[in-house]
Amino acid sequence: MKIAGSVTGSAGVASGHRLATQAGIEALQAGGTAVDAALAAAFTQWVVNAPQSGPGGEMVALVAEPDGGVQVYGGWSRAPLAPAVGDGAAREGWPPTSGPRNAVVPGSLRGAEAAWRAHGRRDWTNLFSGALEAAAGHTVTPRMADVYEKVESRGHTAALRRMLGSERAPKSGTTIRMPDLAATLETIAWQGPDAFYRGRLADRLVEAAEAEGAALRHDDLAAVEATVEPALRFDLDDIVVWVTGAPSQAPITPALLAAAPPGADPASRDFAEAVAPLTEQELTEFCARGPARPAGTAVATALDASGLSATVVHSLAGVQFGTGWVAGGTGVAFSNRVGTALSDRADLPGCNLRGGAVLPHTLSAAHVRRRPGPGWMTVATPGGDRQVQWLAQAIQRFRRGAATADIAAGSRWFVCPTGDRFGVPAGIGEPWYAFAEPGIAWRDDTRLAGYEVRHTSNVGGGLQLVVGGGHTSRRGRRSVAELASDPRSGGTALAAS
Repeated sequence: MKIAGSVTGSAGVASGHRLATQAGIEALQAGGTAVDAALAAAFTQWVVNAPQSGPGGEMVALVAEPDGGVQVYGGWSRAPLAPAVGDGAAREGWPPTSGPRNAVVPGSLRGAEAAWRAHGRRDWTNLFSGALEAAAGHTVTPRMADVYEKVESRGHTAALRRMLGSERAPKSGTTIRMPDLAATLETIAWQGPDAFYRGRLADRLVEAAEAEGAALRHDDLAAVEATVEPALRFDLDDIVVWVTGAPSQAPITPALLAAAPPGADPASRDFAEAVAPLTEQELTEFCARGPARPAGTAVATALDASGLSATVVHSLAGVQFGTGWVAGGTGVAFSNRVGTALSDRADLPGCNLRGGAVLPHTLSAAHVRRRPGPGWMTVATPGGDRQVQWLAQAIQRFRRGAATADIAAGSRWFVCPTGDRFGVPAGIGEPWYAFAEPGIAWRDDTRLAGYEVRHTSNVGGGLQLVVGGGHTSRRGRRSVAELASDPRSGGTALAAS
């Protein structure tokens, strides 16, 4: 695998798309904070990575302050108060995974707003400049052409038509425009998130939902609030790890690291045999107990000159416009997490449907600091149930002192059920397999820790990270850090110099 480079500077941005990274850089250069930059990049990804993220999904922001505090701002999606899918018990094949009936109540904008109010310096309206410019016309990258092809091949042609005006997937190099999404984002930019949850735009979303069988109603939108709380802290012998808490799966990652030999290469059999069975156990238990709180994906990571770092993870819970439903005339595609994160199985009560409940999430992010000595990393990656596994592998490379570019691009592996990369909870009780990229030491073995080994050329995902501490500029006046973007995502890391 080609190793991506890293960039060095006192401030910068890494994301899964060049235009998103550039929007974040422009926010920094205009005096914005790392949170401003990460949000500007994320909003631009809502356009240039539209099948994977958008205002109809979920978002979590993890912000690490120079003084040591790590805060989480959750824009988690929820199940509708009166779900159209019923209680599931009397419906054969419930839950569905496509269509408006499994659309979530989106939390993205409330989470973004909470992070911005706490740490933003730029005007809210200005954070959408990159997104609006991209919506007026941008060129499809080779990676996004592949994603759009999946959209078409899986039958979500109505979403393509409503978003792009054509039911055919755009080819690489094609210029596409998203006028409906542009109008929606412009409304949100000028009127704020309340326009989405309480204003005329909210009326249009509910009207579309009522017409097409989605459960979304005004009471659902009005009830959405962000969660703001400290990140969960885990102390290991050589590092301290902070992660996003419930309803995220992220606390599984420190458990995997605690089980692994501290010096083990994450591509080695020693590391994999220690954490693979624990991964299955932890993911299964997560589905059984559910989030502690009652009730395809994109990442942008940024650093500003004050030392504040932020990473934003956001998704539509899939890479095919989530539900495949775009609310008519709005350009808003809805996440399908009501369908993918839930089950009516009695043995998985944590994934049973409860009206208004915050949904179980794979969105995960981490901040890591060495002890003793300098050095820290803020990191996140998409990948569904693979996400916690890839975070563990990235953190293991960091604790081993790997170069920043190698942390982003190093070979990865994961375990999952039934050959379905997003198989939890549906695959619990089915056979699990170990998937390995080229470069994994045990890739050519038949089995690993009881799992059949299967090859994959590219596990996907778009890890974005910033590594700092222990470095100064040539003049010794300020600390500098390195940012890197996972080459799997076709993204870019830039320094704001």
